[in-house]
Amino acid sequence: MLKAAIELFNRTSTADVSVEDIAVAARMTPVELSAHFRDKPAIIRALFDQYISSLDGLWRPEKDPRKNVAKMTKNLVLLDKERWEYRFIHRELPLLVRADARFKAIYDALYSRRISEIRVFIQQLVLQDLMRVPRLPRTIEDLITTFWLVADGWHTFLEVTGDPYDPVQMARINDMLMVVIDPYLTDEGRELFEKLTQ
Repeated sequence: MLKAAIELFNRTSTADVSVEDIAVAARMTPVELSAHFRDKPAIIRALFDQYISSLDGLWRPEKDPRKNVAKMTKNLVLLDKERWEYRFIHRELPLLVRADARFKAIYDALYSRRISEIRVFIQQLVLQDLMRVPRLPRTIEDLITTFWLVADGWHTFLEVTGDPYDPVQMARINDMLMVVIDPYLTDEGRELFEKLTQ
């Protein structure tokens, strides 16, 4: 059911897909589908839950600086894969948040949790002299917010200026995230990062 739904949502949009369409794609009746999910927003929330669960625990820092840089590199690749798999969420995020108060509450909780995780991770990179803090009055919070804006906004940007269905354009998000991060890498951090990405 969820596999059928995500394929349909990714191909068009949540607005263009009905519960009946999902039932047909899943080879079941709408009544059978309703035994599992009350309505389309419930299906969307279930997919969002799958998505966020797949990314839990990614940003736990390590004591070894090399492991943290390796983790950051690995996470960017994994995030790229998962963002493509669940691309409809990022493409329609403002609409989904406005249309469903329960979805918004789940997103708000996720945002708070992920920002905290990323903050701890970045602070560890600063303590390990792999990254430096932005110059005042800018802060680590500003850096994290910018990182989040690029990560969450790239799909919307492609909706307006590019092709959100093109995996090559979608994958450029990691280049954009590196543009955000690179000025704050120390020489040691950049050297380690370059070694791991070659």
